[in-house]
Amino acid sequence: MNILIAEDNMLLQKSFGMLMKYWGFDFDVAGNGQEAVERAVANEGKYDLCLMDIDMPIMDGCEAAQTIRREVEYFPIMALSGNAYIEKICADAGMDDYIAKPCEPERLLGKINELTIKLLKLDYKKGYFDFKKEMPMNQAELKELRELKNKGLTKLKLVGTDYTFVVHKNIQNKISHDLIAEGKELTEFIDRSENEPGKCHLYKVNLHVTKDLFIPEELEEALKQEDQIALRFDKPSDIKKKK
Repeated sequence: MNILIAEDNMLLQKSFGMLMKYWGFDFDVAGNGQEAVERAVANEGKYDLCLMDIDMPIMDGCEAAQTIRREVEYFPIMALSGNAYIEKICADAGMDDYIAKPCEPERLLGKINELTIKLLKLDYKKGYFDFKKEMPMNQAELKELRELKNKGLTKLKLVGTDYTFVVHKNIQNKISHDLIAEGKELTEFIDRSENEPGKCHLYKVNLHVTKDLFIPEELEEALKQEDQIALRFDKPSDIKKKK
């Protein structure tokens, strides 16, 4: 995780930096809004989140956030401020969330985890199988991913196809286990999209998917069964190929 901290108070810079180190995050510090913009532009695609103070010299956090939104590919920005009107300020500047200063570390970490959720992408090229995480495209997609996470779900996209699914949060580990650890050519999962839920058959050789739709009375039981299976994959599986 890479965090950009935009904060002019040196004591708070040090405090936030200590927290980032404790949580195992990489981070850069900007002492004002202009420096935050410069770092974001020069390192486009690097940062998973920006903690943006509002009241800073040279360029304040609102102007910095607006500039970043114009100049840089989307990534979440969280406002930091003791201002009573921080919620409106945050929304008007195009920021995704806010937290009042001073803030408890546990609350800050919770907010960071909520904002850094990503879309899962499954890729398979020349015998190589890999999951990657992709930044949300915009605030609307971030909101969707946050809502799914609260339900124990996530989005899965197959690279090189038009397929995107809503799946159980542990399906990544189940697919890895089936296709790599077990060396299977086929794995199954349920697409939980509200408009068209169904059982998906994923073929390893070309990431081809076939889908069987459920009738309403079948869906509830199928979801229960998959939930039970998915609980076995709550931790990343050993994805080394069997010899």
